[in-house]
Amino acid sequence: NLFFFLSVIFFCLFLISDNSYLISLNILDVNSVSLDVSFFVDWVSLLFFSVLCTIVSCVLKFSCIYMENDTFSNRFTWIVLSFVFSMFCLIFFPHFFFLLVGWDGLGITSFLLVIYYLSDSSWAAGMKTYLINRIGDSFFILGLVLFLHNGYWDINSVTDNWILGLIVALGCFTKSAQFPFSSWLPAAMAAPTPVSALVHSSTLVTAGIYLMIRFSSIFPDWLFLVIGLSGMWTLYSASLAACCEYDGKKIVAYSTLSQLGLMAVSISLNLPLIAFFHLITHAMFKALIFICVGYLINNSGHFQDLRSLNGLWNSSPLLAITLIVSSLSLLGFPFFAGFFSKELILENNISIMNNIFQYLLIISLPLTSYYSTRLLFNILNGHNYNSITCAKDENVLFFSLLPLYFGSIGVGCILSCKFYSLSSILPCHIMKFIVLSLIFFGVFLSWYDVKINNSSFIWFSSTIGFLVPFNSSFWNNSLSNAGSSFFYLLDQGGLTRILFSLDNSINKSGSWINSSIVYFSSPNVKYYIGGLLGICILSGIIS
Repeated sequence: NLFFFLSVIFFCLFLISDNSYLISLNILDVNSVSLDVSFFVDWVSLLFFSVLCTIVSCVLKFSCIYMENDTFSNRFTWIVLSFVFSMFCLIFFPHFFFLLVGWDGLGITSFLLVIYYLSDSSWAAGMKTYLINRIGDSFFILGLVLFLHNGYWDINSVTDNWILGLIVALGCFTKSAQFPFSSWLPAAMAAPTPVSALVHSSTLVTAGIYLMIRFSSIFPDWLFLVIGLSGMWTLYSASLAACCEYDGKKIVAYSTLSQLGLMAVSISLNLPLIAFFHLITHAMFKALIFICVGYLINNSGHFQDLRSLNGLWNSSPLLAITLIVSSLSLLGFPFFAGFFSKELILENNISIMNNIFQYLLIISLPLTSYYSTRLLFNILNGHNYNSITCAKDENVLFFSLLPLYFGSIGVGCILSCKFYSLSSILPCHIMKFIVLSLIFFGVFLSWYDVKINNSSFIWFSSTIGFLVPFNSSFWNNSLSNAGSSFFYLLDQGGLTRILFSLDNSINKSGSWINSSIVYFSSPNVKYYIGGLLGICILSGIIS
C-alpha cells in the first residue's frame, strides 16, 4: 500500500510538472575541491519511479500468495526493498559515485534474489548473472576513474567524450542483456516468479536502457550503429528462441529480451525518449504477464511446460482476461499500451530513408505476435487433467493485478500526448496497414501451430544464437582447464619440474656439442675428412 501510494504521488507530480529541479548539498570542501551531492528531479525520473513503485506494490502483494508457505518470506521482502533503494539511487542521484552505488547494489541484490532457493540450478544461474554483470560494473569503475580524471562529478555536466560514452554503453550492455551478454537473462528464471516480474520488467534489465537514454547525448555516431546492430541481433535471436521454447517462464523472459533489443534499436536511431516511452509501457504489461504466468504455475504443481498448462479460461476467467490483455499489449494490438510506443518507433524508423533497420523491424513483428499468441492459445485452450490445478480468483490476486491491468490498457493512451509531440512524422496509412497485416500473419501462424522441424535451426534458436553454450560450457571448460593448469604449475611444483627438465635438456645438448667438438678435433677424424676431400677434388679434376 505504501508503494502504491508513492506511485500515485509521483505520477501526479509527473502530470503537473514539466520543469527540472536540481537540489545540491555541499558535503566537503578540501582546498579547491568541493564535493556536492545532487538530487535531480525531472519528468523522466518521476514517471520511471512511479511505474517502479506500482510494480513493486503489485509484486509484494503477489508474493503473499506465491510465497505464503516460505519460511524466509521476510528476508525476501527486505532484499526487494534494498533492490528498490538501489534503483532510487540510480534514478534520482546524478552524482557518479551514487550512480555507481545504485548500479552495484542492483547487481548484488539481483544475485541474492536469483539464488534465493539455494539449489544447484539457482547457484549456477546466480553465478552466471553475477559474473556477467560484474563485467559491466568494471566498466563503470573505469568510467568513474575517467570522470575523476576530467573533473566531473555530475552526469549533467558531461560534454562530448566518446571514450566515456563507449565505457557507459558497454556497461549498459551487460545490465540490459544486449548481445553478446544475453545468456544470463533466461538463466535468471531460477528465481521465484515475483523476482522475475520485478527483475525482468522494471528494474535490472531496464536500468541499462535507462542509463543509455541518459547518456545518449555523448554517444558518437559510430557507437549508435554498434548499439543498433547489437539490439537488432538481440531482438531476432530472442524472438526466435521464444518461438521454439515450451517453458512458460522462459518464453516471457525471451520476449523481454526481444523488447530490450527494440529499445536499443530505438536509441540507435537517436530516439531516446521514444525508447523510454516503450520502456514504461513494456514494464506495465510485462509485469502483468509474469504475475499471470507465475500464479498459473504456482497453482499447477509448479509445472512450467506449456503443454501442461491448459484450460485457464475454465478454471480462472479473471486470470485469463488479464493474460489476454497483457499479451495483446505485447504484440502491439491497436489501442493497447504497447501499440502507442511501438507505433512511434516504427513511424520514426520509416522516416529514415535507406535504413536497413526499417525492414528488419517490420519483419520482426510476426515473430512477436507468433510467440505471444502461441502462449495464449496453449494456456487458454484445452482441458487440464492435472488434479493439482485449482486456480482461484482470490482478493489478493485481484488487487495485485488491477493496477497493472489498467496500466496495460490505458498508460499508452495517457502518455501519448506527452510523447507524440516528439514525433514530427506524418502518419503513413499504407505502412499502418502493412504493420497490422504482419501482426495478424503471426497470429495466423500460431493459430495453426506451424512447427519447425529443422533440428539445427531449433538448437540455434533455443541457444540465442550459440550464446548459451558459448557463455556457459565454453568459458566454464576453458576457465577450469586454465585454473587446473595454473594450480599444477604454481602449487604442485609443475613449473619447477618444467624448468628442471629444460635445464637437463640444455645440459645434455651442451655435453653433446662438447663431445662432438672433441671428436672432430681428434687426429684420426682429421685425416679421414682430409682424405674424403682429396678424393672429391681428384674426381672433379678427372671429370
